[in-house]
Amino acid sequence: MIIPLGIAAFIVFYVVFRFAITKFDLKTPGREDDDVEAEKNVDLGSSDYTTVAAAILEGVGGAANIKSIDNCITRLRLEVKDSSLVDEKKIKSAGAAGVIRPSKTAVQVVIGTKVQFVADEFKKLCR
Repeated sequence: MIIPLGIAAFIVFYVVFRFAITKFDLKTPGREDDDVEAEKNVDLGSSDYTTVAAAILEGVGGAANIKSIDNCITRLRLEVKDSSLVDEKKIKSAGAAGVIRPSKTAVQVVIGTKVQFVADEFKKLCR
């Protein structure tokens, strides 16, 4: 009696959850929105990385506002002293795809795969 009951429960759960997931577009593991491709295909406003870095530096409040500079494969990761000086519109006008603020003092500028070149120029400007 327990095996047919298990099979029946499986069928009921499968049908109900499949309906709920597809009808309400529930984000189960593997169904999340992926922004990774969008981050890789960012087109900077200029191929002159010094200009882009200078515009981003102006958007984050200048060299005096920067504590640390780092980068990953698509993002310029900055630690700032005063986050109220960060102007997202200026940063996006430099060609960045977006700005992410994981904490009060951390700012991540989504640049794309050319981030290493921008980060090198950014570090030169901050010296």
